[in-house]
Amino acid sequence: MGQDYSYTQPSSSLEELDITSLIVVEGELYANEVESNNFTISQEYQYAAAPEADEGIPRTCYCGSEPVVKTSYTPKNPYRRYFSCNNVDDGECHIWKWWDVALQEELRETQIQLRMLKDQFFESDQKVAKLEKILRVLSKKTAVAKYRFAKGVCLLLLLILVIVMWRKSLGGFKHQCLNSSWPSKNRTC
Repeated sequence: MGQDYSYTQPSSSLEELDITSLIVVEGELYANEVESNNFTISQEYQYAAAPEADEGIPRTCYCGSEPVVKTSYTPKNPYRRYFSCNNVDDGECHIWKWWDVALQEELRETQIQLRMLKDQFFESDQKVAKLEKILRVLSKKTAVAKYRFAKGVCLLLLLILVIVMWRKSLGGFKHQCLNSSWPSKNRTC
């Protein structure tokens, strides 16, 4: 690139070895390297953000088009299918992945998701069982409470009936005392 990266060997004498000069030379080398790496590409193409196609069956290519399944006719991989893009000849970066590898990854991902769903189902089943147990306990408690309430109402009605009957029996006795023709000075009824 037109830059001279010459390097001179320091002398083997210990007296002439200067650490400061070595550090300065190393710093200059790093500065030259940074300057040489600061080149820009005039037409750098940036693809739009697309979902990654690293795992499983690719859904979209890096260029945004839909991948297609093609067949390899090479001696090393005869009739082996792979995912590619119809725009592969434009020289840009496009998707390329073996079909069987993509399916294995997709199945592995599906197995992971299935395992997670089974775990969620098990947890939900445990929660339902726990809620059913709580519901049974609460229904027993409400049945006991209803029985006690009914028993209390019956006892209260019985008590009211006894009081009414007792009052009626007393009231009738007083009424008889007042209407009797017994001679007495002090009526104490």
